[in-house]
Amino acid sequence: MRSSPAPFRLLLLAALALSGCPRAVRPSQQQSFAKTAEELFTAVEGEGALASVIVLDARTGLLLYAHHEHVRSLPASTMKIVSTSAALSAFGPDFRFRTPVSIEGNHKGDLFEGDVVVESSGDPSLGSWRFPETGLACDQLVEALWGKGIRRWKGALQVKVPDTGLDGPLGPGWAWDDVAYSMSAMPMPFVFRENVVDLSLVRSQGSACSAPPTVLLTPRFAPFPSLIQLDTSSSRSGFACLRENNPSRVRCVWRSSAKQCPSVNSTRLSVDDPQALFSACVEDALSRRGLTHLPSPQSPAPTSVRPAAEPLLDLVSPPLSELVKVTNKESLNLYAERMALRFARERTRGERYSDLRKAMGDELTRRGITSRDLKPIDGSGLSRYNLATAYGLARVLFTSLQEPYAATLLDSLPITGVDGTLAGSGNSAETVGRLRAKTGTLSSQKAYVGVAERPDDPEHPQVVFAVMLGNMDEQPALSASGIFDRFAEALVTQPLP
Repeated sequence: MRSSPAPFRLLLLAALALSGCPRAVRPSQQQSFAKTAEELFTAVEGEGALASVIVLDARTGLLLYAHHEHVRSLPASTMKIVSTSAALSAFGPDFRFRTPVSIEGNHKGDLFEGDVVVESSGDPSLGSWRFPETGLACDQLVEALWGKGIRRWKGALQVKVPDTGLDGPLGPGWAWDDVAYSMSAMPMPFVFRENVVDLSLVRSQGSACSAPPTVLLTPRFAPFPSLIQLDTSSSRSGFACLRENNPSRVRCVWRSSAKQCPSVNSTRLSVDDPQALFSACVEDALSRRGLTHLPSPQSPAPTSVRPAAEPLLDLVSPPLSELVKVTNKESLNLYAERMALRFARERTRGERYSDLRKAMGDELTRRGITSRDLKPIDGSGLSRYNLATAYGLARVLFTSLQEPYAATLLDSLPITGVDGTLAGSGNSAETVGRLRAKTGTLSSQKAYVGVAERPDDPEHPQVVFAVMLGNMDEQPALSASGIFDRFAEALVTQPLP
């Protein structure tokens, strides 16, 4: 039979539950950070969870606090610190993906007979709605044709994808039941609109729960095979989707009852054919511009000789600094995977996940970090095969602070109480805006890796920290977010050794 928690632990858990309440006395006037942290993480482990924690001086790397810092667990999305810092170290903040577009054929008058050819660059932002320049990719392509005097086009759109030898459409160790959703958008060599579509289901006012809903897709031209099923026998409302391979489609079930009959539901789903989505986007842009696309012949005449390719335009991504910022602040798995695989190609000339492991391993060795403390399998942290310790992750961030891209990486991290995945964190005025950290969540795992500002400490004004929590049971008094908030407040306000 499980023994009751010790009295001090009960008191500490109660304090955690009430951590949003004002404090009459600043924690720094009560005790040291080390004492607060030890009590906090002893209580965590007393509840059956795991804790791996470390704090380093951001300038010197001096060890200031450690608690089981070499215990391995799943890093989840804190793995994005590894992939984005590796990409910045290899390419620099100003690097841009360039996707060349050319025309191959004959241009006479306003008629172009031939193909428009797109050379895939692995740009994760191509066609994305997040940036003005990428969201207009199809319009830019059509405007370039129009600028050459082309009003009629007889040919096909070709997307040339290099044979990278990618092991499969998903990363190793990814969960199969996540495959239908945008979080597991496939990191293919050609990406368009982040390989996702938005699905909305709408019931007309007054209609029965069993009535078929209106299905809306964004973008409206998306060729997305789906099957929507209704389940009105459920006691609770809910919505879930799975990807089916034969035939290739996404099957979604909308559960509802007479008492719980929502009128609207929406989600973002992954697509397994981004080239088809891109082709549909180009067709939509052609139609809106008034440029006629005629059917192309099945095969060219035997005597025809096609002219050499003529450059049309380059579709250019935002700088890597901007891509890294959205990757870390919004925790975008697809961007992290494509950056990691592009880094692997730069270092090994291959884009398989085995190449990624080799390239990342060599990069970590350069930083003095062994596989004992950090073993990357993918770039996003979705893989259940990744292993990391607080020591390994903190060293990645510390070594990054010594390199030229340090400010760019720091600028990409969520800020407590301000933005990104930490917008809702920071329960006291002392912590708001004073911690930048990448968060990671996977099943019962939670991790934080970042930098804290200590405005009242001239000896250690800035520290690097990593907190990894495993086997977490999200009870109100012992939630991961509550633990982090208490840790953050102590780290900013209480005295260090």
